[in-house]
Amino acid sequence: MFHRSHAPLDLDILVLPETTLMLFAAIVEPLRAANRVMGQELYRWHVQSMEGRPVETASGVPVPVEGRFQTAGGRPLFVTASYNVQAHAGPEVIRSLGQAARGRPVIAGAEAAGWPMAEAGLLNGHRATTHWEDLDAFAARYGEVEVVAERFVRDNGRITTAGAAPTLDLMLELIGARQGVARASDVARLLNYRPGSEPLGARSGVTDPAVARVVALMDAHLDDPMPVAQMAQAVGLSPRHLQTRFRAALGMAPQAHYLGLRLGAARRLLIETRMPVLEVAAATGFASPAGFARAYRRQYRESPRETRKTAQARHTVSATPA
Repeated sequence: MFHRSHAPLDLDILVLPETTLMLFAAIVEPLRAANRVMGQELYRWHVQSMEGRPVETASGVPVPVEGRFQTAGGRPLFVTASYNVQAHAGPEVIRSLGQAARGRPVIAGAEAAGWPMAEAGLLNGHRATTHWEDLDAFAARYGEVEVVAERFVRDNGRITTAGAAPTLDLMLELIGARQGVARASDVARLLNYRPGSEPLGARSGVTDPAVARVVALMDAHLDDPMPVAQMAQAVGLSPRHLQTRFRAALGMAPQAHYLGLRLGAARRLLIETRMPVLEVAAATGFASPAGFARAYRRQYRESPRETRKTAQARHTVSATPA
């Protein structure tokens, strides 16, 4: 697929519920723009769902589909998923992906779609990535996958991306490989988009470079929190100086920001996975379940189990046929 060619390329896209519109657009809009730039239909996409019905996205706007997902066929397959992937990628999805892998040379998982790919065994022995917030949980669950913090990863017919913007970067790379870098640049300019190279986790928007580096360290060590003194040493500051600069940049102490990051990661795991509460606590750096429960209640005014119960009830309602 990633080789010089002017032959038309057909792609199948399997959209799972609660995919974001931005992620779906990150796949199809660069291809549409490429067709416009080149003045011919070099890319065609065929959108499918598991049931053959329009898929409701995370924003509530449905995506039309051509029909039910067909596992057979030789076309490259892109799978999209964003939120609550474990609720939407049940045994039928896992089984279908395993069947699809027998005849398709390329299967790509955009954003959270790497999870069902890994569950189906399609990423065993491969390098892969996922959204930067979920990298640690993904690596912990799938030990046979080499998880890396990159925007997207191509490895021997398996592709994974870390979000919408990285998916757009992937599509530009595809266009560049097939029609040349100049044409891919034309597409990027048409979309008024500059491909990203910012390291994952360094998204704080902080202008102080030392504080931004510390925030990235926090993102990378949610499961095993680093002492403030160690982070200060890593950026060449004294702990006191780091405290001062951190408060100036973010209006709070480093410890408070770090705790907020860990609790936010815990909340996402409680809502979007079936990981037991005790494992969620450990995965976000809490040695004591009681201490985790107290900190969580102070932050969110409910217990971790109450959050899990509410999320499960919502998933049950959304999965009930109309």
